Amino acid sequence: MIKFFRKIRLKLLSEGKTGKYFKYAIGEIVLVVIGILIALSINNWNQYSNDREKEVAILKELKKEFEENSIRYKETIEAQTFTIKSNQSFMDCLEKKNLNYKRDSIGYFIMYGPLNYYKAEPVIGAYQSINASGNISLIQNSELKSKLAAFDSEISQGFEDESSSMSLLNLLHVEVSPILEPLLTTEIRERVGLKQPQNMDVEYQNNALLKLYENQNILSLVLIRSQMENNRLMLQRKMLTYTDEIIELINNELNTKN
Repeated sequence: MIKFFRKIRLKLLSEGKTGKYFKYAIGEIVLVVIGILIALSINNWNQYSNDREKEVAILKELKKEFEENSIRYKETIEAQTFTIKSNQSFMDCLEKKNLNYKRDSIGYFIMYGPLNYYKAEPVIGAYQSINASGNISLIQNSELKSKLAAFDSEISQGFEDESSSMSLLNLLHVEVSPILEPLLTTEIRERVGLKQPQNMDVEYQNNALLKLYENQNILSLVLIRSQMENNRLMLQRKMLTYTDEIIELINNELNTKN
């Protein structure tokens, strides 16, 4: 093709048709430029199409991950709400100091209140991998990218009170463990793997309750624990909100790309 155009130009030049030669040369240049632009346009379109296919794959992977996170947060919030209620019931017993007040339930309140601990462990492997590879830039929705970054930031910071909570939990175990066994019902004993049924001797149980109510440290520790658990519950609800908003944005993006 190049030889063909060259022959035409040489023929025009040899015939002294300079004006036609320049017009032809200019036309040839224009055609070449148009060809290049068309090639670039096709290449850009192919690249755009490939990027959108990759984006859809990324969105589906993130959707799967965050749907799992939503389940984990909901389960943890439900369990933690129950723990906080049990903790409050135990504090009521400590304040009343009445040997007959919910005496059959106090062991249950202790086990599932102040001695209980829940924290959701979100799955973020896919997001971190996508972010590290730079493919996060393929996501076109800026709001979605902003929500993902905010979620990752919260996870990276972790629970600020986690170390304090574990220390507090250990202190509660030290204070409560010596008097806990007589207060455990047969049902709870079976749940935790104890084979012997509850000792129903009233004096034996009363002595344990008296020691419990005389220990001022326990109420103080439980009050602090209650505040920490409420703070953690608020944070996990916040993370669930982030999670559900991210899922909604992903679904909207996938719907527009189908």
